[in-house]
Amino acid sequence: MEILLIAGPASVALDRARMLANFSTGKTGVILAETLRKHRHHVTLWYGTGATYPLPTGLHFSERFQTIHDLEKLLHKADLRKFGAILLPAALPDYDLSSAHDLAGNKLSRDKWPGHLAGVRLELKPAPRVLNKIRSLSPTSKIVGWKWEAEGSTSELHQSAREQIDECRSDACVLNGPAFGDGYLFMPKVGEAARCAHPAELGNVLAAFLGPA
Repeated sequence: MEILLIAGPASVALDRARMLANFSTGKTGVILAETLRKHRHHVTLWYGTGATYPLPTGLHFSERFQTIHDLEKLLHKADLRKFGAILLPAALPDYDLSSAHDLAGNKLSRDKWPGHLAGVRLELKPAPRVLNKIRSLSPTSKIVGWKWEAEGSTSELHQSAREQIDECRSDACVLNGPAFGDGYLFMPKVGEAARCAHPAELGNVLAAFLGPA
């Protein structure tokens, strides 16, 4: 199967010298790619430029992205319909910069903020959502999203994953983060959830869910 795997962090620019970025080494995505390759799937990797986890021999990225806007452009440029599955473990920002002012209320240029300011006030707005756009670009692909959660009960986390699946018309969601604890929970739209202790185990579960290569 042809699989698109989007991994690593994405950022949003504040000015030409600064950015807001999500924490991600890219490790989970790389291990998933390697595991799926062992199941004889062909993996196309789009890898965030901020990722620090090294790619093993034989695994190469075909595209790189720094910002969420870069990733949006890649999605619209590529023919996503050729992929049997699209997996999105990338760490994508929820917020983008709306405006920035100094403490006197003067609007700051997006070129480069002075380094001597006493402080900066930022106004943020929702960042572009990527996952909920993929279904319209690739109607028949199996789409798997991720949800990293810092708080919430078990039932709330499961409900959040179900809501993502419904809203984005995806086929499954992977839960992880401090609220969930160690490892991952793979939640398909139909069928039983599977708890995975590490990325390679999650890769094996995903390979079974995706079906024959």
